[in-house]
Amino acid sequence: MLARFGLYDFFANIIPGIFFLWALGTVLDVSYLKDALPFTGGLAETSVLMVVGYLTGLLLQGISQLLTERVLIWWWNGFPSARWLLADDPRLSAEYKADLNAALDRRFKITLESKPYSDSKDTRIKRAHEVFYRCYRAVEKASDLPQTFNAQYGLFRGLLTTFLLLTIISSWLVVRQLCVAGTLEPTPHAFFAIAALVSVIVCYYRTKTRGEDFAKAVLDVFLVNNGPASSG
Repeated sequence: MLARFGLYDFFANIIPGIFFLWALGTVLDVSYLKDALPFTGGLAETSVLMVVGYLTGLLLQGISQLLTERVLIWWWNGFPSARWLLADDPRLSAEYKADLNAALDRRFKITLESKPYSDSKDTRIKRAHEVFYRCYRAVEKASDLPQTFNAQYGLFRGLLTTFLLLTIISSWLVVRQLCVAGTLEPTPHAFFAIAALVSVIVCYYRTKTRGEDFAKAVLDVFLVNNGPASSG
């Protein structure tokens, strides 16, 4: 448990937090931040940076859960973990869903919806989400693979939020320079704004991929541990 918590905590909080502070202080040259935080130094300075970076990472994760993830869920029409279990979703084959239905019946005496009902899409997604998390709780101690993908999903979601914020901040600095100077010249802020925007695109696709990997890993492990052979 401690190892899994440490993995998620390190990847999802400390890395985005420290990188965000470093980018603001060093790349975007925020002088107050450079003076306040020890980006170089010995063990004591490193410890201070780790603590501040961790707290910053927690705030970034809070923003990513409150805002970024809601936008992603809206864009994706629900988490893949729930959407894939709907009767009209083609991501999983009919054979796979039949095997999953049999495993769910053996373990929980429940089944997936066999056809789209007249209920709203939100209600159907909610029910599928409940089914998925029963599977997840049933296998969370059986394999480390789902937790690993979940940790990586948290990391890339946090980095997505980080680069979105850095894109906004660096773009604002470029616009301010344009308003003051009257001309747009190549500056570190402009190059960083482009790099941050490219990173947003990369992190979005990595977030999407790792979310799908997490969902598929949970369902695969559940099937392996609740198939006909395991129950016989």
